[in-house]
Amino acid sequence: MNRAFLYNISANLITFVLMMLMSVCLTPYIVHTLGVEAFGLIHLTQNMINYLSVITASLSAVVVRFFSVAAHKGEMEKAQSYLASYFVSAVLLSISLFSACLLLSKQLVNWLHVPGHLAQDTQIAFIFGGLLFMLNFVMSGFGAAPFYANKLYISSAGQAVQMFCRALSIVLLFTFATPNIWHIPLAAVIGSIAAMGFALYYFKKLIPWFSFKWRYVSLSSSLTLVRSGVWHSFEQMGILLFLQIDLLMTNLLMGAEATGQYAAILQFPLLLRTLAGTLAVVFAPTITKFYSNQDEEGLVQYAAKAIKWSGLFVAFPAALLGGLAGPLMQLWLGPAYEELKWLLMIHAAYLCVTLMFLPLTYVPTAFNRLKVPAVVTLVLGVSNVLLAYGLTQVFQLGLYGIASAGAVVLLIKNVMFLPFYTSKITKQRRAIFYKQTAVPFMGGLFIWGICAGIQLVYQVTSWGEMLCIGGICFILYMGYLYLFAGTKQERIQLIRKVKQAAAERAVSR
Repeated sequence: MNRAFLYNISANLITFVLMMLMSVCLTPYIVHTLGVEAFGLIHLTQNMINYLSVITASLSAVVVRFFSVAAHKGEMEKAQSYLASYFVSAVLLSISLFSACLLLSKQLVNWLHVPGHLAQDTQIAFIFGGLLFMLNFVMSGFGAAPFYANKLYISSAGQAVQMFCRALSIVLLFTFATPNIWHIPLAAVIGSIAAMGFALYYFKKLIPWFSFKWRYVSLSSSLTLVRSGVWHSFEQMGILLFLQIDLLMTNLLMGAEATGQYAAILQFPLLLRTLAGTLAVVFAPTITKFYSNQDEEGLVQYAAKAIKWSGLFVAFPAALLGGLAGPLMQLWLGPAYEELKWLLMIHAAYLCVTLMFLPLTYVPTAFNRLKVPAVVTLVLGVSNVLLAYGLTQVFQLGLYGIASAGAVVLLIKNVMFLPFYTSKITKQRRAIFYKQTAVPFMGGLFIWGICAGIQLVYQVTSWGEMLCIGGICFILYMGYLYLFAGTKQERIQLIRKVKQAAAERAVSR
């Protein structure tokens, strides 16, 4: 592992821990302050706004790739054209979409199950959510600089700034004003503005050779991005249908209270997806560079190892989440929510398996082979909606039907399709991407089994006991990684480096 990789992955893990701590603290605070129905509406309105990413993905999903490939090849003027054209297109499109959000906000309460006393606040929250989405859309262009420089820890630091400012703003708004639903997206807007200033500073520092000039703005560059990204838009449509349709279906089929309950449950699966996504993106710059240098063999070997390391990082928190779901729900939200632990277990089980394959999503992007993944994702997204409706309404499984449908669809997409398609475009045997999955999978089962075994003989009743169990599992997992994650030669090198570091420290004293 080189220094840049260690910096990137360390920063992403630290950001994830901060995000987890803030979510653990803020979720019960918001639920108990505003109520479970209001909490569900906050996340539902933001999810609905995220459906606009079907339109914006045609630009934001590919600009970093086109900019980085051109810059790595030394085509600096071409790279500047892509980025300058993106910024102009993003601003113009954002103005149009925000205007649409203003109009849609008036109809929102007629479409959803919204209690009368929350109707106006929900509309205001939707407007602030639209503003947040547009800010993040424009800010996506700033991500080109740390991606190109392979300094993704800067992006992670920006996310940390955004989270801290958001959390602080929520506490201040709730303390000095009457708490309202729209305070949450307003706080997120404040955090996004702070992160934008941070990102702009490092954008100029990392690529000082870039300067925005109107002569770089090109319709042909924008059309190139759109033509390549149009399949990303189709794929995004499918992703929304099996990752962000849950709350909408819950609201329409089961009401506002069930929406709030499910929104609370989804906080931890969302954190796991965020962790896996931030880990996967660490591998993306190197995958793109391998492709730019036409080193397909190196790309395949690197992608296969990425699956193993991504899986090992995700397996531990996923197994802890599933294994300690019961006491976690009771301590986190209260005894009334303990019965929802089975939902948490379903999410933890399938995410432990599916998320390790996320690094492979950057291979089709590097090859600019996006059509087939887009079509497959869209078909699976529609299938998820139909399956969730059937399990919920026909078989009367309620929230468990919605969660089970998502599990089935994501298993098909990530575990079956993604390795198959990646092996096809790289002209490799499909088994090459499955060889590295056994160690993460068995590690997850190992930790889950320990948590379940402890609860058979001991009742967990406090956060301190939860932390002790987590600490024990962490130590055992480190031992498991030492024995099974690396080769014998890698273990010998690790011991040698530890001894060398200890000797140097002793001499320095």
